[in-house]
Amino acid sequence: MTGPRLLIGDIAKRVGIARSALRYYEEAGLLAAEARTDSGYRIYGERAERRLWFIKRAQSLGLKLAEIKQLIDSPRATRDAERKFFQAVIAAKVEETHSTILALQSQARHLDELASALDTQPPPDSCHLGDCACWLPA
Repeated sequence: MTGPRLLIGDIAKRVGIARSALRYYEEAGLLAAEARTDSGYRIYGERAERRLWFIKRAQSLGLKLAEIKQLIDSPRATRDAERKFFQAVIAAKVEETHSTILALQSQARHLDELASALDTQPPPDSCHLGDCACWLPA
């Protein structure tokens, strides 16, 4: 192993993630310790740090750990095949994001309608908001 030899707390701090997240990534097959000390402590190097930065960046773009694992585990046959696979995963994520945006816009419209309805015609005094849905428009 070349470069720095980092213990779990050191690398977690450098990347800005919790130690428990790092352990979870290891259990999920996203990362492996590059070595262990005689007493069993995990040791990580530059490769692991680059992998963690990749995971963190991918998560910030909305990729789920399963999708990130797909990318990490993708065949490394050729650079072109790797790029095409990555493009397909990203294209699917873009489509999913657009669908989510549309659903959230629809939800926002419904909430605006509900807020307006509650302003103009509050529920009857006999209605307890937590017990009935008469105040929710269909």
